[in-house]
Amino acid sequence: MIQPEKTSEWEYGIGLMSGTSLDGVDIAYCGFRYIEDRWEFIIEKAVTYDYPTPILQLISEMPAMAGEGLIAADRKLGSFYGKLCKRFIVENSLNPGFLASHGHTIFHKPNAGYTFQAGNGAEIAHHSGIMTISDFRSADVAKGGQGAPLVPIGDELLFNDFDAVINLGGFSNISFHEDGKRMAFDICPVNIALNHFAKEMGFTYDEDGMIAAEGAVCDELLTELNVWGYYSLKPPKSLGREDFENEFLPIISNFNYLNSADVLRTLIEHMAIQISHVSGNFSKVLFTGGGIRNRFLEKQIKARLGEAVYVPSDVLVEYKEAMIFAFLGLLRIKGKANILSSATGASADSCSGLIHLP
Repeated sequence: MIQPEKTSEWEYGIGLMSGTSLDGVDIAYCGFRYIEDRWEFIIEKAVTYDYPTPILQLISEMPAMAGEGLIAADRKLGSFYGKLCKRFIVENSLNPGFLASHGHTIFHKPNAGYTFQAGNGAEIAHHSGIMTISDFRSADVAKGGQGAPLVPIGDELLFNDFDAVINLGGFSNISFHEDGKRMAFDICPVNIALNHFAKEMGFTYDEDGMIAAEGAVCDELLTELNVWGYYSLKPPKSLGREDFENEFLPIISNFNYLNSADVLRTLIEHMAIQISHVSGNFSKVLFTGGGIRNRFLEKQIKARLGEAVYVPSDVLVEYKEAMIFAFLGLLRIKGKANILSSATGASADSCSGLIHLP
């Protein structure tokens, strides 16, 4: 149960987020306070830093690493994150009280009992000089949960004036209030799929969905995607890179005669169908995440959901998840629940995250 807070002054911290699509490191300097029986937040400064090529290469190699190599890579990535946060703090003359890092997901197999987000928290704390909270997912997995989604506590306490909240990142996820509980689950692949096929054409991503807009829907592929076994599972459920590579991508590989534009167009159609399927009964839905900046995808979603779609400011679209991770860190410091079992399927709520002093 979420306990009420006492009125508080503004407390400032940093949230660091690296998404599955590897489109950069989001760092947000945020303030939080509890006043008049609700939490308020402000994003004072936020920047997305590109990954240097050697770090991208390191991350791409980590899933195949074992033993000492993986440990060393984890610490190297943590050192990179810590130095990046130090740069962010110094360049913007900031004074954070804490730093909350999601890290970068390398393995996510909650049904096998483990999840691993690289970016060692002790290294981040040392190189940033700031108390760091990391490894937010493991405690929930230990309690039998999916370790995901993590943002529903933020949706519940910061965005409860919306019927539902959807984030379009590497994967899309939804959270909503039902029967007195905050429910949440991953919907479908988004940027991880779109970027994969854009890269086959030599682009980092399909800007505004312009390539997809030139393609044609392949009805046969669309049908196959829509009957993917994941969609028949009941929540709680979550998706990871392994699901995309081992299950979703092979479906598309069976249609290798299609050009990339037609694949992208079919993927957009598929995403719009799946997203509208889980949110069609809501009258006010907040959309954030890089995927909603794909104007063609946004258009297809709005064609199905109409005026229910609410897209906020660019800052909130881009940095909501980084902001919520800062909020998770604050709740961890306060000893409050920051992961909801109603969203993850765990046996109990968790106050999760490892605290590292600089």
